[in-house]
Amino acid sequence: MLSLITRQGSLVTVLLRCVDFLALFYLLIVLWIPFFWLVIHPGIRFWRRLGNRAFWVALPVWWGFAVALILSRNWLFAHRLQRDALTWSVGGVLFFVASWLEAQTRRALGFRRLVGLPELHPEHRLSGVVHTGIYARLRHPRYLVYMLLVMSMALLTGAPAIFLLAILNVLLYQILAPLEERELLDHYGLNYEAYRRSVPRFVPRLGRRPETQNSP
Repeated sequence: MLSLITRQGSLVTVLLRCVDFLALFYLLIVLWIPFFWLVIHPGIRFWRRLGNRAFWVALPVWWGFAVALILSRNWLFAHRLQRDALTWSVGGVLFFVASWLEAQTRRALGFRRLVGLPELHPEHRLSGVVHTGIYARLRHPRYLVYMLLVMSMALLTGAPAIFLLAILNVLLYQILAPLEERELLDHYGLNYEAYRRSVPRFVPRLGRRPETQNSP
């Protein structure tokens, strides 16, 4: 009986460590992204003159965050809030929703749009207002994916430091989304304005599919 309890305790410990590893992995992937675009969007005209070389900015930004997260991982997970069935369930649901949204976003955009190639090259053949698939429901599903992922990791780990990072992440996207929309409005004019008026930013409307105009 004692050995069974010990074995169950070991399995729980392994599971919790796997959750921590998963959280660190996703933080490494997504936490740096708003900072990169906060560098790019305000100075988009300058970065467009550099073309694809602008993507080199992503490397030091990511490396900086990666090194900081890895070095501070013990501090990130040093303290825990109480986790129960509710936090595990909500965290799991948020992770599932974020994963589903990510798949829908990739399907609607494709790799080149996802990395922002048309934003640095407005004349690119992929340029235009995307209004199909998940983008018929949300203007910024990618940003919602990143917000949900970090929040799900906070709930699943119970780490207050990750909750703070999740709140910071949400605040940054409230700044970043209007910057991107201003850039799109300047470039696409009335076509994007019609899309912006008919499709919500982060929270989809219930009911029928919204009507949007076709891009030129």
